[in-house]
Amino acid sequence: MPRKYDSRCPVARTLNVIGDRWAILILRDFFLQGPRRFQDFEPSLKGITPAMLSQRLKELEGHGVIESRLYAEHPPRRVYDLTEKGRELRPVLLAMKLWGERYTSARSQKHR
Repeated sequence: MPRKYDSRCPVARTLNVIGDRWAILILRDFFLQGPRRFQDFEPSLKGITPAMLSQRLKELEGHGVIESRLYAEHPPRRVYDLTEKGRELRPVLLAMKLWGERYTSARSQKHR
């Protein structure tokens, strides 16, 4: 279970929703590749267990960041997509991407 932060601070409340390593990478996949099936996440989320992926998807859905719908009934299979609330996180992830490109590349490891 991820750690929960002081709920009086809006940054802390945001971290309670997306402040987990896997949650951020799941969101990255949505922004890069659009709607996803469960198995679509496996190639890009090296090291995540199916149980952890399932838990993170349920948490993001519970917070209204993503939604799911059935695409097969037997066995039940779901496709996941961002909600409007989730799509509004695009600038946050873009800022993280740009920061990472600037400060975490091999050539910029020298404490700019």
